Amino acid sequence: MKIFIPMAGKGTRLRPFTLTCPKPLINILDKPIVEHLIDQITSKVESNIDEIVYILGDELYFNSEVVNSLKIISEKYNAKTKIYRQLEQLGTGHAIMCAEESLSGPSIIAYADTMIQGNIEIDTNVDGIMWVKKVDNPSSYGVVNLDNENKIIELIEKPSEFISDLAVVGIYYFKEAANLRGYLKNHLSEKLSPGKEYHLNYGIEKMIKNGDSFIPKEIDVWMDCGTPELLLNSTKIIMDAYPNNINNNETYDKEVIINPPVFIGKNVKIQNSTIGPYVSIGDNCLIENTKINNSIIFKGVKVNNSSIDNSIIGSYSIYEGSGSEIFLGDNTKSKKL
Repeated sequence: MKIFIPMAGKGTRLRPFTLTCPKPLINILDKPIVEHLIDQITSKVESNIDEIVYILGDELYFNSEVVNSLKIISEKYNAKTKIYRQLEQLGTGHAIMCAEESLSGPSIIAYADTMIQGNIEIDTNVDGIMWVKKVDNPSSYGVVNLDNENKIIELIEKPSEFISDLAVVGIYYFKEAANLRGYLKNHLSEKLSPGKEYHLNYGIEKMIKNGDSFIPKEIDVWMDCGTPELLLNSTKIIMDAYPNNINNNETYDKEVIINPPVFIGKNVKIQNSTIGPYVSIGDNCLIENTKINNSIIFKGVKVNNSSIDNSIIGSYSIYEGSGSEIFLGDNTKSKKL
């Protein structure tokens, strides 16, 4: 089994935190977003993952340090790493075809900004699976249209009339990825009109029309990490799912109050402060005389004489002050009265 992860975008909605770090490598608690995704897939799929294929953008942003980080993640799952580059943003179908030579055999395609919780077991009796989630406003999503045998017959993007409430979450299984490759290759030979893109759905729809069977599988939780607010919300969801696994065993003095759920990294010093609930603190931080709620503090941060709520403080920053929805980028010094 192979996993294909397109991640060539620069995560502009999540700035300033993506100015120096690609969104999929931003940590949520103890691991990057992309590792949470791989972990969820590998924990449910019975087949061995032989290779993880990452489709990156240009080398200036997705540099050797990024590649090395991805290799380390793959090694945790005993999988080989394959790197491809998408140097033009021409759509999801184009991104997958940048890895054309690897498109063969049983494969999962998963978008790197998707995190899920729920059943993603593989049914090898079908040609493909699309994971879906029931939503209240299907007109804002791409949804699946099903026949009376619960097979997918059509994909509809943001339907104006109700078709179904099952939104596609961005994770797909293909029993034979070479079939998808053939249709996408034809798609990429077409000349695009200005502003148009090559879509993965084109290949899937062609497979369905030519007799391949695709079924939906519903997940429990679908998380988006595309903006600072959504990143905070996703962190809270993960904390609620694993409340007994995120509190470390450090002992702090009597002037420190910990209100779980809280994640605290290694070599963190906390003095005269109240932490939590829903707070994640990265490694090597110093927190003094501070109250923190519903916030993410990345590694190497120093916070003093502060009260912080619904905020994110970037790595190696220094902050002093009070407020809500403070989104401070990496390596920044800020004092807010």
